[in-house]
Amino acid sequence: MAKLYFRYGAMGSSKTANAIMVQYNYHERGQNALMLKPMLDNRDGERIVGSRSGLSAPCAYVEELDRFDLSMFHCIIVDEAQFLKKAQVERLVEIVDQYNIPVICYGLRADFQGNLFEGSQWLMAWADTIEEIKTVCWCGRKATFNARVANGRVVKSGEQILLGGNESYVALCRRHWSAGELAPEEIRRITTGKRAYLPLLLDADPSEAMIAKYLDDGEMYVLSAGGEVVAEAVVLRKSDELCELVNLATAPEHRGKGYASRLVRHVLQLYRPRCRRMEVGTDSSTVPFYERFGFRYAYTRENFFSDNYPPIVENGVLLKDMQVLSLEM
Repeated sequence: MAKLYFRYGAMGSSKTANAIMVQYNYHERGQNALMLKPMLDNRDGERIVGSRSGLSAPCAYVEELDRFDLSMFHCIIVDEAQFLKKAQVERLVEIVDQYNIPVICYGLRADFQGNLFEGSQWLMAWADTIEEIKTVCWCGRKATFNARVANGRVVKSGEQILLGGNESYVALCRRHWSAGELAPEEIRRITTGKRAYLPLLLDADPSEAMIAKYLDDGEMYVLSAGGEVVAEAVVLRKSDELCELVNLATAPEHRGKGYASRLVRHVLQLYRPRCRRMEVGTDSSTVPFYERFGFRYAYTRENFFSDNYPPIVENGVLLKDMQVLSLEM
């Protein structure tokens, strides 16, 4: 007999990645699995589900469900199921019971205030199987709450639905959610909402047009202290062997505290198994900073600054050429 499954977890527990892999497993066995999401969820684009891990898959909308010939499918998968309405959950129950098609729903259990979403409430009530996908708080305990974060603080008032990713939410244990305590210091990868950090990105690269060339494809990391983002780094993988640190910045009011150094060390540790060489392009003023990590001069990109930017003056010197430093990983 088919079942209705509700697999829930806090933010960052790889729910979407799990959903995509389930669909892949069905397809690998020559069976069709229909991937759905509520029309409300548009963060990854139209008819796309995307995971923080980088996995993505095409999907249809829950609102389009009755347009399909359900006899074609061996399973139905629903991502972001917390946004379902009661009537939509009822329809999924009917599909399980009348068509004998398993339905697997993935979503949050509760909102940033600790209240059940409508979809989660009825899935908890009617699902045949309820499973928790676990993740951890910064303290190491199990994270069960989705804290909404604004201006470096946990907020507990506002509209129930505010779409966002790592820039707006963080998974916390009950203790730290109740106290509104964020990690004293942590580094997180940002996969959605990268442009929310544009003011900090522009501090290192003063051209939005240049940032746009690498931001979507680059892997972005932010270092937060007490919930406030104080530094960021973006790494662009150019090949299996070469990565480039294309942006590194510390908020002006937090400079001199070692945040950039800790972020660089973290990035180097992450990428050593992934690439043989890392490069960074810079001007002469920051060469000593990178040399502390083992970077050495490799070559010059002549006229890089003068060709791509309005006049930039650093320490009284008009920037013209970019020095590229390299580190064998």
